[in-house]
Amino acid sequence: MKCNYCEYEVKEDCKYCPNCGENPKTKKKNKIKEKLAKVDNSNKSSNSINSESLFLLWGLLGFFVPIAGLILFIVWNKTKPKDAKAAGIGALARVILNFFYLSVYGIFHFIVNR
Repeated sequence: MKCNYCEYEVKEDCKYCPNCGENPKTKKKNKIKEKLAKVDNSNKSSNSINSESLFLLWGLLGFFVPIAGLILFIVWNKTKPKDAKAAGIGALARVILNFFYLSVYGIFHFIVNR
């Protein structure tokens, strides 16, 4: 038979579930999962920005502060690959833009001062 709280397989004569410690024959179905679902639903409704849409902000941070983008890319590469990639791309875009700007400025300065 299965425990009504955690659905762990228990013997028929058990008074307490070895997994959750509750009486497996009690009719209350999965009290732990119900509490977790309530907490999860309240967190989802209170957060207007979810963590999956934050990668755009990390990309902007990497663009405006390239050293921070590089650090975030290195630190989050294994744990948060999507956020790390966005921060890294933002930092790389800024570095490329700066290189392009300095190249155009150098060529323009060379032509004018010739």
